[in-house]
Amino acid sequence: MSLSARTARRFVQALTDECQRQRKHLKIKGYPRPYYIGYLLRDVHSVHIWGRLGNLNQATVQDGRNLYCDCRVGSYRFDQVTEGGLDDHDAESDTYDHVEMPIGNDVDALKYHAWKLTDGRFREAVKHYLRKRSQQLTYVDPSAQLPSFKRSPPHKDLRFRSAGEVDVEVWKDFVLRSSRLVKRYPQIKNSWVEFRVRDTSRIFVNSEGTQVVDQARVCELSCDLWLLNEKGEGVNQRLSFITPSLKELPSLNEFARQIRETITLLDQLADAPTIKSYAGPVLLAPGPAGILFHEVLGHRLEGSRLLSTREGQTFKRSLGKQILPESITIYDDPSLKSSAGKKVVGHYRYDDEGNAGKRARLVEKGKLVGFLSARSPISKNRHPNNGHARNEYHERPISRMANLVVTTEHGESRQRLRELFMEEIRRQGLPFGIMILDAEGGETATEAYDFQAFMGTVSLALQVWADGRENLVRNINFVGTPLSAMRNILAVGDTPLCENAFCGAESGVIPVSTTCPAVLMSNLELQASDHRKFTPYVLPMPYEKAALKRRRKR
Repeated sequence: MSLSARTARRFVQALTDECQRQRKHLKIKGYPRPYYIGYLLRDVHSVHIWGRLGNLNQATVQDGRNLYCDCRVGSYRFDQVTEGGLDDHDAESDTYDHVEMPIGNDVDALKYHAWKLTDGRFREAVKHYLRKRSQQLTYVDPSAQLPSFKRSPPHKDLRFRSAGEVDVEVWKDFVLRSSRLVKRYPQIKNSWVEFRVRDTSRIFVNSEGTQVVDQARVCELSCDLWLLNEKGEGVNQRLSFITPSLKELPSLNEFARQIRETITLLDQLADAPTIKSYAGPVLLAPGPAGILFHEVLGHRLEGSRLLSTREGQTFKRSLGKQILPESITIYDDPSLKSSAGKKVVGHYRYDDEGNAGKRARLVEKGKLVGFLSARSPISKNRHPNNGHARNEYHERPISRMANLVVTTEHGESRQRLRELFMEEIRRQGLPFGIMILDAEGGETATEAYDFQAFMGTVSLALQVWADGRENLVRNINFVGTPLSAMRNILAVGDTPLCENAFCGAESGVIPVSTTCPAVLMSNLELQASDHRKFTPYVLPMPYEKAALKRRRKR
């Protein structure tokens, strides 16, 4: 069952009552008391359908609820949270088993589970508070001059917006018919089509008096295809759509057309050469360029990381300094509902600490001007809370990206970028350059003890020769270090593209959007990806002969 507006209002009052009761009476003699309690209830209604070869393997409609309880002991000046909250995601803690809430509408049942969770979170908070105090006897806390948490004026917004029902039968038929198409192509040894919709209603209340309700929908439609070539090399492609609206998903005919085109591309990639390593000019299409900025810059501007002694804090002392070409400006704005003509999944009205999501100015004309921030201050007087605290489940909310937007004042046309790319290849005296057309995602290391590096998983790339010839290449990833990568930006395109995706970090996997134009780099390093080979199947697929016969008849 989906959460109704009436039930949401009842739950708001129930959680508010329990929050105030716990804040007033929860105490153990001789130990610090809670100064702040916050509840974030998530009601999740999900539809998941997947199948292959014209059959359904799973079709589920599921309801679930979970509760994040933020119990802070001590005072706003000093409480138990350490390292910017990056470590507060222990699935082995005693309270982890109490995060799940009942899915019925019984207020007493909700209060019971909230009571049990809060009691456990209080005991854990006291233990961590005492540990933090004892650590001060040995270690210097570089953030000791900052308060642990900042007061926030209470606000109330109980607007409830229903996303509408999902016609499960229609989408079952969609998966059946689109996945059946692959049976015509026996060279595809593994495939599936998957459809998901996740409707999340969030109810947030705290002991300061805030009460907010917010809703979000995320829709996913994908087709995974895997081909085994004659050399025993697996070649895969993923066709994926992520959007907050069912209306923005492709029609069955359009999806089928793109599946056929992707299979044709796989046939070409099966014979494409591989590159072991490369360093030189790279032209990144908007999607891969967005991944580059997300990994290189976005994670390193998350303010919570500036409070952790274990983080590399690449840009902590770069405020006001030139870190990118003057033509580039970057901001992150959760209040955006669309970007570059596309609806975004990173939109929200309130973050997971109950504060309004606001535009965070990050880079202006190449200079670093700000960070993504939450309620834990990252400086004495600068960088006010811009509502970027986010989490997925039981993890403490930390500052995270939402809608990262890269803009430029002097973008180059697609043709001019290509010309500059060719000029750079010849200037460096190299036989070829690489054009990265698509990438599946990326990752980065931000910890001080680790290499300050990033990687992007390339799914489609062209080897462009100095004489203008070009051919597909495969099994490569782009890698590098953040500062050198940003210094190597030569030019930026004039046509931004918005990509919706998911981002995983310490506070869980959350939906994010990135809008970025194409980027030309004078130097970017590429390395070979997985090159394992597989032995061929002993027997052909059961329907392989019939599929080949049907194709010959056409």
